[in-house]
Amino acid sequence: MVKYAACYPGQGAQKKGMAIDLYEKSQKVRTLFELASDVTKIDVYNLLANSEEQLLQQTENAQLAITVANRSVATVLVENGIVFSSHAGSSLGEYSAYAGSGVLKEADLFQIVQKRGVLMAKAIENSVKTNGELTMAAVVGIGFDKVSEVLNAVGAEGLYCSNDNAPTQVVIAGTASEIAKHTESLKAAGAKRVITLRVSGPFHTPYMATIENEFRDYLENFTFFDPISPLYLNVTGEMAKDGNEVRSCCIAQLSTPVRWTKIMQAMVSQQQITHALEVGPGTALTGLWRSSNTDVDCFSCGTYDELQRFLEERK
Repeated sequence: MVKYAACYPGQGAQKKGMAIDLYEKSQKVRTLFELASDVTKIDVYNLLANSEEQLLQQTENAQLAITVANRSVATVLVENGIVFSSHAGSSLGEYSAYAGSGVLKEADLFQIVQKRGVLMAKAIENSVKTNGELTMAAVVGIGFDKVSEVLNAVGAEGLYCSNDNAPTQVVIAGTASEIAKHTESLKAAGAKRVITLRVSGPFHTPYMATIENEFRDYLENFTFFDPISPLYLNVTGEMAKDGNEVRSCCIAQLSTPVRWTKIMQAMVSQQQITHALEVGPGTALTGLWRSSNTDVDCFSCGTYDELQRFLEERK
């Protein structure tokens, strides 16, 4: 039996014009854009259609834009009869998974990611003032435990593992100078490349802890329902037990590494998924599934044309 996992991309997937082709094809997507604009007081169509890369890369803009794009793709897939057996999202993408699994109402989702983006931008600004330039880099060729071991061995200061993306891909975050300082040590340990990423801050590290209390207070305004379909969490790499656990992980996720490798492996072993779908812009998660050491293929569905190709292939 075919079983699909919905996998939602996070920050870094943003691109001018994303989801606009879906907006033009689907009334339900147009309604989604209107809802997001109404609750956030932002012209979402203009944000996605007309923002240049520099503006769209800013955390407070990127998080809302990517979430709207993710949910637009999910809307069209569901319109075409796709049923997901489980949901997960990488980093910011996890919030799209909350809506897909029934934990958050769509209107609440857009308000929460808007607030999250604003708070994270504030945390980045304050951290830069204190620590200097901060960034993230992908370490390709070795795994999470090995990268952690190297950083500990060389006494890296303010440099953390932030994303366990695949068995041989880990994201580190911290000061640009510290990443440059320890790049050769990582390569000596087996890393093939260390690649600076197109994001604006050191997400999922202690640099983000300063906003946890304010975000916790904000989330008290919203209801987190129990998942109606399996939902996997970044913080634990495991299936969510209930809405209360999801709410707690929203806070912990700010400063805790994303365990995407564990999520991919768990969805295969526990849900017996046969296919993963990248439900949003870009192909980053498709690439991670190829590196997952599983037999599951991932299909990129971020554009109308990609969506149509996938729907044709499944017939």
